[in-house]
Amino acid sequence: MSDFKRVIKVGRRRPLFIPGETARAVALGRAELERMLPHRDPFLLLDGIDAVDLEVGAVRGSLRINPDDPVLRGHFPGDPVYPGVFQIEAIGQLGICLQHLLASKSHEVGPGETPRRLRLLKVHHALFQGEVRPGDEVSIIATSIEEGDYVATCAGQVVVGDEVKALAIYEVFMLDD
Repeated sequence: MSDFKRVIKVGRRRPLFIPGETARAVALGRAELERMLPHRDPFLLLDGIDAVDLEVGAVRGSLRINPDDPVLRGHFPGDPVYPGVFQIEAIGQLGICLQHLLASKSHEVGPGETPRRLRLLKVHHALFQGEVRPGDEVSIIATSIEEGDYVATCAGQVVVGDEVKALAIYEVFMLDD
């Protein structure tokens, strides 16, 4: 069974990362996110990062789905659901943070750090298993599957409570060394 198939089989049922002995609790907020990500409001789709495991190559972040987010008015009127494409974007943004932390070999983000330039290369797999609703407190998980000099493959999830709502496997291309 390929690595992707294994990740998909496990990842559709339970979180791919549960902080263990090698994980460190952190409190990386908006300022640190902006030093790792080129994104800004209204397209910065993470609230923070609360766990980092450099040994395993995984992070856990959070996002509260704001009931006043204008996208929810049109997706769908009377039955608001946070769009799957935004869920995949949030997973990808956390994956960028993971790559930054792995490259720096640090659980912290210094005041002088700047985002690494990278681009989404390919989404290998995306799965949506349930609705993410206004007011939901969402855990976002990103794990590193494979890292090369210029390409990294990551898997990520959107989890509400103990339910996996979305799963994605994607590649990013690093524009900078």
